[in-house]
Amino acid sequence: MIKLLDTFTGGYASLIHYAVAAAAIAAILGWTYHAGSAHKDAEWTLKYNQREVAITEAYNAEVARISQANALAKAIEQKRLADLEAANVALNQKIKELSDEADADPDRDRVCLSDGSRLRIDAIH
Repeated sequence: MIKLLDTFTGGYASLIHYAVAAAAIAAILGWTYHAGSAHKDAEWTLKYNQREVAITEAYNAEVARISQANALAKAIEQKRLADLEAANVALNQKIKELSDEADADPDRDRVCLSDGSRLRIDAIH
């Protein structure tokens, strides 16, 4: 058969066989490479998607944590403001009482402070 091919191909039959064998080997290697790269592509796509999901979950958890921390800080702030307001009202009431006492003090026009004046001044902290 090779003699017949040599007649038709001018003696290049064995070269054609080598070329066909090389083409078959190249095709097999190409298919194997493609199958492997497709597998790796799918593997990296899965890893990427898992990473994206993990990042999204971490982001959502951090946003929730920040929201809780802000809500707690606002509650503490509201309580502190209420405490300061109550202290301010009490101080204003104390100042008014002391001012009324000072207005009623018979010694208010003296050059020196009386005992009552000194106690009223010391009462303000």
